[in-house]
Amino acid sequence: MNSSLLELIFLSEKRKDLLLFLKEGPKTIEEIKNYLDAGSVAVLPQLKKLREASLVFKTEDVYILSPLGIAVAGKMQVMVSLLNVFGNCYEYWANHAIECIPTPLRNKIGDLENCTFSEPPDRTRLFDPHREFVENLATSKRIKGIASIFHPLYPSLFLTFAKKGVDISIIVTRPVYERIKEEYRTEFREFIHFRNACFYVCDEKIELSHAVTDRFLSLSLPFSDGTFDHKQDVMCFYPIALQWGEDLFAYYRDRSEKINEI
Repeated sequence: MNSSLLELIFLSEKRKDLLLFLKEGPKTIEEIKNYLDAGSVAVLPQLKKLREASLVFKTEDVYILSPLGIAVAGKMQVMVSLLNVFGNCYEYWANHAIECIPTPLRNKIGDLENCTFSEPPDRTRLFDPHREFVENLATSKRIKGIASIFHPLYPSLFLTFAKKGVDISIIVTRPVYERIKEEYRTEFREFIHFRNACFYVCDEKIELSHAVTDRFLSLSLPFSDGTFDHKQDVMCFYPIALQWGEDLFAYYRDRSEKINEI
C-alpha cells in the first residue's frame, strides 16, 4: 500500500471499520449506519472517499467492495490485529524479546489481539506460578507446555495432572531436563510412564515459556536484555489464540526428542 492509501484507510476509524464491515459482504446504508452507530452526515462522506479511491462501489441500494477493495481489506485485518496486540500494552511488547518467538508464529502474532496480562498476587510471591495461571490449569482437560526455566513446583504439579488423567505434554530445554533427572528422578520416571503424559527435550535455543490448554494460553517472554520476566504473563482465552499456542507447541515438538525411559 502506498502512503496515500494508508492515510485514507488508517487515519479514519470509520473508513477502516467500513472496509472491514464490507469485507463480510454487501451492506445497505442503514446496515452501515447501525454498525458504525452514526448518522448519514458522518457516514456518507467516508463512503464517498472510499468510492473515489475505487475501493467501494454502489449498486442499486447496497455498497460493495471493489476487487481492489477486496484485496486491500484482506490485508487490513492482519495489520489491524497486529496493531491491536501491540496497542493493548505497548510498553510490555516494546520491553520484551518478541524475536525469541519463532518466525512463523511471530508472523501470526496478531492472533493474540485479545490478550490480557496476569501478575503474581504480591511481591512476596514474585516467583510463584501466577494464581490465574494455576486456577485455569486446574480446570483444563488438556495441557501442553514449554519450559525454558526450571521451577521446583512444576514436577509435582504436572505429575498430579497426569495422575488425574489429564492429557499432558511437556517440552523442556536440555539444561532443564538434566536438572529434573538429577533432583526429581522418581517423580519424572513416574510421569513418563503414564499413557496420557508425554515428555520432550529440545536442544534448540528456547527463551520463552508457554502453556496452552483447552481453556487458555499463557506466554512468558524474557525482557529485551534476556532476563526472564517473573512478573507478567500474556494470557489469552479466544480460540484463535489457543490455536496459535498449539502451533507454537507443535513447532518445538517437531524439533524435540521424546523421552520414554531414563
